[in-house]
Amino acid sequence: MVKKHSNKISPLAPKSIKRLLPIEGISLFVYCANLYNKKRNDLSIFLFHNQSFISEVFTKSSLRSVTLDWNSKALKGKEVQAIVVNAGNANTFTGKQGERALKQVIKTVASKFKISEKKIFIASTGVIGEPFPTKKVVNAIKKRKTPSKNWIDAARSIMTTDTYPKGISIKSLIENQKVTITGIAKGSGMIEPNMATMLGFIFIDAELDQNILKSLINKFVNNSFNSISVDGDESTNDTVMLTSTNAIKFKKKIRSINDKRLKKFKLDLEKAFLYLAEQIVRDGEGATKLIEINVKNAKNKISADKISRSIANSPLLKTAMYGNDPNWGRVIMAIGKTYEKVKSDKLRISFGNYLVAKNGQANAKINEKMLKKYLSKDKININIDLNHGKEQARILTCDFSHKYIDINASYKT
Repeated sequence: MVKKHSNKISPLAPKSIKRLLPIEGISLFVYCANLYNKKRNDLSIFLFHNQSFISEVFTKSSLRSVTLDWNSKALKGKEVQAIVVNAGNANTFTGKQGERALKQVIKTVASKFKISEKKIFIASTGVIGEPFPTKKVVNAIKKRKTPSKNWIDAARSIMTTDTYPKGISIKSLIENQKVTITGIAKGSGMIEPNMATMLGFIFIDAELDQNILKSLINKFVNNSFNSISVDGDESTNDTVMLTSTNAIKFKKKIRSINDKRLKKFKLDLEKAFLYLAEQIVRDGEGATKLIEINVKNAKNKISADKISRSIANSPLLKTAMYGNDPNWGRVIMAIGKTYEKVKSDKLRISFGNYLVAKNGQANAKINEKMLKKYLSKDKININIDLNHGKEQARILTCDFSHKYIDINASYKT
């Protein structure tokens, strides 16, 4: 069982959570399956009315959840009729019991809504290694339920150690027709790129087939969900799904993401990806500061990514930021341990607009008092100029506070 933790909202949370717009062609059902042994919603089903398409990206973990194995096979059919999401149990490392549980849940959903088992997708999040509570989930699904019009309830139902629901809705345009983008996500700990435990679901009502969705998700996921880190730990269950209900039709079918009619839509969809990814970091377990790391002028993209991730995942750097400590030596350490060839005499390191290191040594003119004042803010930029090429990388992370230890020292007990 997951231990109940303080539900105090992250200090980095948005001031208000705007209403999420329902997507035409989808009915939402939200349940309390009692997976946390308390009255809270912990299960959601998105039911698609007509022919709808889906694309999905998964964690690269070698010990991923049985749910992702199922989804990988279901993806070959291209279409989706239902997405079932539960919190409280990851259904990972659960052996044959987990496989039987998965099949039973799928069978129950297919029977209740008269849909194909092969077009049902599953996402689970929560404790790894505990038997899946099949009976609780199945009994909840069997209950008579009216569709919910409040999509923020779905965002709340998938929360684990999250302190607030994460969602966004955007009204966009394709071919002068209004289309809606609504996305929800969860994630707070066990967050590191390669799908950073996080789940993301983005729904659109435009007529777009799976090939288009696949191109769009591949285009936007790397700079959003794959460019965040809370603690450097990659989950077994990470997934992002992008779906289209085809409710909004166009005169001529869209066959490429380079179609000029998608110009504004792509900007808005990217905005949704970036927003949801940032909210996961803002809700990082125990986080008090959002840290943006920018590496520029690297010799190649791989080098830029490697260096930015090393800095983002350094516990020493993250604890220093929590304490407003301008210890830029920890940035030097994080760069050095990548074994990338970096010319120290060309390296420049800045915290915000404060240049702290250049020409292979400390900046003698740095104002320590002003620098510490800058580091006390809840949003910090760390800028690395390698002066060794033209490539760049950006990653979002957060600090490590005492609360991160409190949460994870007793997550299950």
